[in-house]
Amino acid sequence: MTSDSRGFSVGSEVGRLRRVMLHRPGLELDRLTIHNKDELLFDDILWLEEAQREHDAFADLLRDNGVEVVYFRNCLAHILREEPLRDELLDDALALEALDIPLAGALKKELMGMNPADLAEVLISGLTKKETEAIVGDIRSLAIRFPDVNDFLIRPLPNLYFQRDPFAFVKNGVIVSCMNFDARRREPLYAHAIFRHHPYFADVQIIFGDDPRDCAPYTIEGGDVLVLSEDTVAIGVSQRTRAGTVQIVGRRMAQKLGIRTVLAVDIPKIRASMHLDTVFTMVDRDAFTIYPGLEEHLHIAELRYDADGALEGIVDHHSLSDCLRRTLHMDHPRFIETGGGDPIAAAREQWNDGTNTLAIAPGVVVTYRQNVVSNQVLRENGVKVFEIRGAELGRGRGGPRCMTHPLMREQL
Repeated sequence: MTSDSRGFSVGSEVGRLRRVMLHRPGLELDRLTIHNKDELLFDDILWLEEAQREHDAFADLLRDNGVEVVYFRNCLAHILREEPLRDELLDDALALEALDIPLAGALKKELMGMNPADLAEVLISGLTKKETEAIVGDIRSLAIRFPDVNDFLIRPLPNLYFQRDPFAFVKNGVIVSCMNFDARRREPLYAHAIFRHHPYFADVQIIFGDDPRDCAPYTIEGGDVLVLSEDTVAIGVSQRTRAGTVQIVGRRMAQKLGIRTVLAVDIPKIRASMHLDTVFTMVDRDAFTIYPGLEEHLHIAELRYDADGALEGIVDHHSLSDCLRRTLHMDHPRFIETGGGDPIAAAREQWNDGTNTLAIAPGVVVTYRQNVVSNQVLRENGVKVFEIRGAELGRGRGGPRCMTHPLMREQL
């Protein structure tokens, strides 16, 4: 499949990358304060202008390596040109905020009159009470009458630049996430609307997220989904993805995409290892970067499906190496430890997303520059490393893989 094709296909973690979805950070990052950062899932307050410079350099690096970059914000603005869809999406988005009926109605009326780009900005960066009052004027609303003008009536989405999480492409299908935390639940709402209505994505089939029952408590996030091969997918059972959801998604991938094996990987359910790709990513056809000690404590359940998508059985594994050797037909999987296995370097660099690598081709990855030890160890193991600045971007607790959603990779 050529890079100028409109096709979508992700059949591996390391096939040459041809098309990605990114979101350039915007005003939503400037909405972070010391008072709301925890609720919005941040550990710190970011400097927007520097984060944008870092993100632009990252996007340029991808383009320089033959990758087409598609921006989430532009896709959202495009579909908002259609009035019926704008009406529906505003209803759904406002329903996720604690607004009374008079305020929701008045606000929707004003937002319906905005141009698509400005409306997309509001849906991503949110509205404070003060900004809302300027739009709707004097209204009989209890929510707008409380004194703190910095409270948000539409909450910002500062995590949106981590495009890996709201959805997950597997082959020519997409899993639309059900996010674990309330702060991110509007992100997949917008993603679903884009995949359902944007002509660019007309050939994409939604595997999970189309059914009204595909919602909490059946949470799943894209950072837990690793496409290891054309017929094998690993999904982390993590702080943010539940085991029951993995089995639902596994059955649908088997029936609709021909996936024959799903590896449910049980990882610690803590923020430091929030997703599977926080502690484990693929960097070459036979090589993986992994947080030291993780392999010794893993429990992996291998779900096997027949050609009709029926579950044949579940096999338990306690050796990641043996599991990968068996399912991916590898002679000897190579594990490259974050921080070179040194406990202090590993802990520091894993917190700086040292394990969260983005493969743009077999044996070619993008990492953050600050992970000096991990990057050197990757090179010593034959991996070509492109380093990007991430002093600001990384403070959001996500690396190059987290920021990038592959839409098309070449087959291995």
